[in-house]
Amino acid sequence: MATRIEPVKPGESDDEEVNALLADGRDGWWADANMFGVIGRNPQLLKAIIPVFGSFFAEGSVEPHIHELMRLKTGQINDCAY
Repeated sequence: MATRIEPVKPGESDDEEVNALLADGRDGWWADANMFGVIGRNPQLLKAIIPVFGSFFAEGSVEPHIHELMRLKTGQINDCAY
């Protein structure tokens, strides 16, 4: 049986930058902190990947409907409840 990784929630990290990034993921352009919360278990990775996702999604390089299809497919592949 697969073990589910619990995401770090905004405010739970010892790193204030991680907390801010998670809050922005929840409240900002991504509108979902769970994926970033799992990545946030490795703060350096989260800090490195946020600008990449931002350049693709927040700046409009990927159209919103394609972005949503990507999120749905990723949830399906990972058997998530998204």
